[in-house]
Amino acid sequence: MFLKHLFFFAAVIAGALACSQIALAQDNAQESSPLSVATQFSSDLAKECQGGRGVVAQFHYAGPKPLRGYLVVFSFADSTTGRITEGSWVREIRSADQRMIDTGSEWSRTLCIPEKFTGDTLTVTANVDVLDFADGSIWGPASLAKSHELIGTLNGIDFKGKTTTQLERYVSPISPQRGPFPVADVQTQTIGPLKIESGVWRDEHGQDLLAVNVTNESSFPIRAYLLTTSFFDPATGTRIRRVSTKELETHGNPADYLAPGATWVADPRKFSYLSDGTLASYKISVDLVAFADGSVFGPKKSAESDEVLGMLRGIDAANDSSRETPGHP
Repeated sequence: MFLKHLFFFAAVIAGALACSQIALAQDNAQESSPLSVATQFSSDLAKECQGGRGVVAQFHYAGPKPLRGYLVVFSFADSTTGRITEGSWVREIRSADQRMIDTGSEWSRTLCIPEKFTGDTLTVTANVDVLDFADGSIWGPASLAKSHELIGTLNGIDFKGKTTTQLERYVSPISPQRGPFPVADVQTQTIGPLKIESGVWRDEHGQDLLAVNVTNESSFPIRAYLLTTSFFDPATGTRIRRVSTKELETHGNPADYLAPGATWVADPRKFSYLSDGTLASYKISVDLVAFADGSVFGPKKSAESDEVLGMLRGIDAANDSSRETPGHP
């Protein structure tokens, strides 16, 4: 049930590690993080961990802004050999209907250590990878795909709010009746399930913009896609700039998904120019297509694809929460 505080933790730990002592190694590179984490080994966690052995992480938030989500990574290392294992992560998400994490808040989470780890010492490093605040601002390196999923999930929850967010307006597709469609130098290509038509469109001020419309060539409804457009100098191949275009249905209404044969129109983008004032060449690629059945197409090279998938999860979670609310039809 989404209205409960959501927190997730997973451990993928390999190697022979010692557990009679726990040494904390905090991430000094993120000294400005308002979320601090301390750890302590415990052998009295029979209810939470098989064998009763684990790490208790104590969180303390001292930031001035209410916090609605975070992801912290824990890395384990053999203090004798220095061998570092893959880490565990702890993530928590608060919806708009929940109380935010206020300054001065303290809480704890438990990470279990498998029985196969034996030895004398274990070193634990806690790194805050992302903080998402109630005002929509972000802190942290956000170096992990799961951090971008978290950001997207909270954005997706926001789409179900009473007011339309700026991001929602940005990612919502335009109906073909409104346009715009390319009128010059039109190119058509098919990549996977998408037929992409692009070219020059001129606005009311006569400015050249890149117009793109996408048609679903598959037999299955599509919820979202992410395109990347690279502008480059055709003479040298040097890339000038790269932009992304993400479009998705923002309320989880299957009737509004991109149906087979249907078309979505994206907001036009500014062209890049060459040194002589002519329009740069461009190339469009597909990074992600998310189908209604949960399957995906594309390489997912961009972190924005993880955010798009997070948005879809947030939309679904908010819808599930609404259906579980007493009095909801």
